Amino acid sequence: MTDNLETTLSAFSLFDKLDPEKRVEIIKPKIKRNETLDLIIEKYKEGLENFGLYRKGKLKIEVLADERGEYYTAKSSAPSKTSSDNITEFSLLLEEHENKKYFESFTGFYFNALINSSKEQDFKIITNYLSKTIHFIGYKNTKNIVVNGNAGQWVGSYMKDGEITINGNAGDWVGSYMKDGKITINGNAGWGVGGGMEDGKITVNGNVEDWVGWNMKNGEITIKGNAGWGVGCRMKDGEIHLCGDYKGLDRYIPGGNIYHKRKLIVENGEKLI
Repeated sequence: MTDNLETTLSAFSLFDKLDPEKRVEIIKPKIKRNETLDLIIEKYKEGLENFGLYRKGKLKIEVLADERGEYYTAKSSAPSKTSSDNITEFSLLLEEHENKKYFESFTGFYFNALINSSKEQDFKIITNYLSKTIHFIGYKNTKNIVVNGNAGQWVGSYMKDGEITINGNAGDWVGSYMKDGKITINGNAGWGVGGGMEDGKITVNGNVEDWVGWNMKNGEITIKGNAGWGVGCRMKDGEIHLCGDYKGLDRYIPGGNIYHKRKLIVENGEKLI
C-alpha cells in the first residue's frame, strides 16, 4: 500500500471514531494524482457519458441475456487489471462528480467493472465523505469488498461468491437474486433484503424495512435489529432469523423457516403462531 493511501485511510479510521461535530477537518480526502488515477477518472467520465446515452436509447450495445446493459457501458470503459489501492484512491476522488446525472447508478457499475477485472481479491471503497449513495456495489461479485460508509440500493445483487461488508447503512434490495456468498450490513437496510436470493448468507446488524426474504428460494437472512411488515413474503425456502421485533409476517409464505428470537414461528411455510 502506498504511503499516500495508507495515511489517508488512517485518517478515515480516525474519522469513524469522531463525533459528527468534530469531523469537519478530515471530511475531504487528499489523494495525490498519478497517471493511473488520471486514466481511471478519464474512463469514468467517458463511461458516465455513455451510460446517459444508453439510458436515453441513443447508444446501442450487445448485452448477454443475464446481464444489465448499464453494466456493459461501465465494463467497456473501465481500465482492466486495476490494483486494489488504485480503486480505493479512486473512491476518494468522487466528490467532484457526485452531482452529475446518473452518478449513483453508474459509479457502482464502474466499481464492479474495475473490481471484477482486477487480479486482486480484497478491495476497500470509502464513501464516508459523500452526500449521495452508490447503487449496485457488488453486482455479480466474486471478490471481498469492504465499504467504509453508506451504500445505496442493490448491494450484492446477483452476487456469485465472495464477501461484502458495509460499515454503514444500505438501501433497498440488499442481496437481491444473489447466488452465493456473504453480505454483512453493519448499519440499517431498506426494503426487500434478500429478495429472490438463491443461496448465501445476509446479516443486517441494524433495522430493516418491509418484505424481508421476498421470494427467496434458499439461503439465510439474519436481522439483528427490528423488521417491518411482510416478513417472508412469497419465500420458497431458506431461513430467516429475526433477533429483534417485527411488524408482521406476510399472509402468503409458501415455504421456508422463520425464527423469532430463536423460536421457530414458521416451519416449511406453515405459521406456528
